[in-house]
Amino acid sequence: MCSWNITRILTGKYTKLKQKNVDTGLGLERINMLLQGKETPFDTEIFSPMMDKLSELAKNDNIESRRIVAEHLRASMMIIADGGKPSNIDRGYVLRRLIRRMIRHLNKLEIGLDKIEHLIQLNIKILGEMYPELVKNKENIINTILEEKEKFIKTLENGEKELLKELNKLKENGKKILPAEEVFKLYETYGFPQEVTKEISEENGFEIDLSNFDRLFKEHQEKSRLGSEQKFKGGLAEQNEQTIAYHTATHLLHKALQIVLGEHATQKGSNITTERLRFDFAHHQKVTKEELEEVERIVNEQIQRDLKVTCEEMSYDEAKESGAIGLFENKYGDRVKVYTIGDFSKEICGGPHVEHTKLLGTFKIKKEEASSAGVRRIKAVLIK
Repeated sequence: MCSWNITRILTGKYTKLKQKNVDTGLGLERINMLLQGKETPFDTEIFSPMMDKLSELAKNDNIESRRIVAEHLRASMMIIADGGKPSNIDRGYVLRRLIRRMIRHLNKLEIGLDKIEHLIQLNIKILGEMYPELVKNKENIINTILEEKEKFIKTLENGEKELLKELNKLKENGKKILPAEEVFKLYETYGFPQEVTKEISEENGFEIDLSNFDRLFKEHQEKSRLGSEQKFKGGLAEQNEQTIAYHTATHLLHKALQIVLGEHATQKGSNITTERLRFDFAHHQKVTKEELEEVERIVNEQIQRDLKVTCEEMSYDEAKESGAIGLFENKYGDRVKVYTIGDFSKEICGGPHVEHTKLLGTFKIKKEEASSAGVRRIKAVLIK
């Protein structure tokens, strides 16, 4: 498509631009394919080593699955190297879908999922010179993809089994459309993504009806929100002076972990009783004794500074602009509370908290352990 001056739209007359450009929409891979005289981009040196390796490893080879694995793995690595993380919103959801579809097609090829790290290393070898950020972020890429694999593998196994069972029932009754209610049931019960349901259904000769899926999903979100509002905020098993103190301490612990381990050490969950706090956070390896001692020291330092705890109510966008940490975007309403602890911590939170930190006493970490893939857990107490 030739680039002509925008005045064509306004006057009806074509005016040549100073720069004579052509936008074909081909993309790097297609241009490379044409210059090398190849039939597809997957035949070029960017993809061919990966395609050959997948063919070598596959026990049930098919070209479509190999192409999906090669392309999705490369795209996932690029997104992670650019700072992306799998999640259920925005770019993170695109990344999650790419990784999970890649895993499903590795299974179709009957390639063991223990080969994923080897395939990542091969991609880095192929692309590392052109994209040095892949080399720089190698460990994070490997850990992120392997963690998402662990989360998805059980979902895939259980969800696919239930889906095939439902498709067989429909086939026996002469039906060829999977209802939206069944698509949503698979999502709600097994966490089975609708796009995977669609792909498997189509492979088995079925269409899927998504006409009511969005409505069912919104109803589900509203029920979850209302349910969470009935619980005490911040993982408190009950609400009293001691649990409020522990809840405030989790904010100090959260910030201290990010200072010592890095900003990736974000909260993944918490549970508080009158006896202790339990705090889960993202981290791919055991926290060393020295790191735990430093975290403990930082928390106690903030307690001794007797920092004032303040609360402001504002819109979610204002909270994010102010620098407040907010980890559960889909659970927040239009207005949020932001709790600030002196100059140390600022988080979106429902509360409650103590008025100043010296009320907490002395913070002591009792245990650090694995909670799940890529998530560590700390149990700690406050001694008064």
